[in-house]
Amino acid sequence: MNNAAEAIMAVSFFGAIALSVRAIAGVWMKRLDMRSGAPSMAAIEEKLAHIDAAVDVIALEVERISEAQRFTARLMAERDSGQIAPAARAADARIVTPH
Repeated sequence: MNNAAEAIMAVSFFGAIALSVRAIAGVWMKRLDMRSGAPSMAAIEEKLAHIDAAVDVIALEVERISEAQRFTARLMAERDSGQIAPAARAADARIVTPH
């Protein structure tokens, strides 16, 4: 072989070795980070505070929805008992003209 071909083979070989070593080192470092990367108490408390705020917001929305449902049920009960004229009775009083 000539010198140019040997140089290309050597550069390719050592380049492949360097890439392999770098990939293995990256995986190894990631494993070390995962082992020692236990979340701190401050991070856990921050996440719990976010969850607590979200639960409070959800509770308020559920209360608002239940209040609207109670209001609607009361209106329907009043309409059925005749205290409030239903919309259908008001529509019957109109004059229908042919088109």
